[in-house]
Amino acid sequence: MCQDENRVATAGPQADPDASGLRGMADQDEGLAGSSGAMAGREVRMLGRTAHRKLPWIWWSVLLASAALPAAGVPQTPQAEGPLPTAQEIFERYAQAIGGRAAWEKITSRVSRGTIQVEGLDGTGTMLVYERAPNLQLSVLTLPNGAVVRDGFDGQASWEQDPSGKVTEVTGARGADNRAEADFYSEIELGKLFPHARTAGRQTVDGRQAYVVEGSIPGGTMRKLYFEVDTGLRFRTEIYENALSPSPTTVFRYDDYREIDGIKFPFKGSIEGPGPVIRFRFTVLRHNVPVTDDQIARPASATPAPR
Repeated sequence: MCQDENRVATAGPQADPDASGLRGMADQDEGLAGSSGAMAGREVRMLGRTAHRKLPWIWWSVLLASAALPAAGVPQTPQAEGPLPTAQEIFERYAQAIGGRAAWEKITSRVSRGTIQVEGLDGTGTMLVYERAPNLQLSVLTLPNGAVVRDGFDGQASWEQDPSGKVTEVTGARGADNRAEADFYSEIELGKLFPHARTAGRQTVDGRQAYVVEGSIPGGTMRKLYFEVDTGLRFRTEIYENALSPSPTTVFRYDDYREIDGIKFPFKGSIEGPGPVIRFRFTVLRHNVPVTDDQIARPASATPAPR
């Protein structure tokens, strides 16, 4: 890791001087997986996908123990102040707030890394994310206890790898969500991801005035997206695996937006779900660096050792 954890590094199309180091980090992670399989789970695998701008993905099973999510039901104060913007207007304002289409479309790859902290575990884990347009992605998370989980999208299907090395294809609603969010430019295309979204109101949530948009990716899970009224930035997403439930299954929070290469990116956040709370922080983010087929390839599933 870099000495200054707040460093934001960028590079142009030339070779990334740290690319080999990032790859080495992933290779080193491979040796850590064996003994802690029970630690990997839903929120951690979700973090990998969240870890790029979706914080929108390494996420989904139970990390330590399944539990209810009383904290997710944070009190929300409805506001009624004049006509509300449409969901599509909110999405377009968000696209502009994070840099605009022209700036995003100049970027074709991203390599990022950072740290994670898991409630109930001592120490700090690491995350490494490779992304390449149009829709290739691979994330590696090493938990504080040494367990390693991976996930990604190979251009055709979403997959995840548990600490034992077993690779599973993700299907159903989660598969639909992952496929849509693997689009490198999905953050500026929320109107396409959520074609039937509607503005549900204006509320005070997490101490912020927010427009609330409800919608689902076709075939995917229902979500509520929270956009700050003043800035247009998204700071919270709730996922409802049971659309009839009054409480979300998982809550993502995003913060510390910083401008890099003309776009804005949230550098820290948290995930609350059935397991422990996970907090993440990016330390390095580079755009338009080479991301090779090997770096982003779906791994082969490990074969169980004979008894």
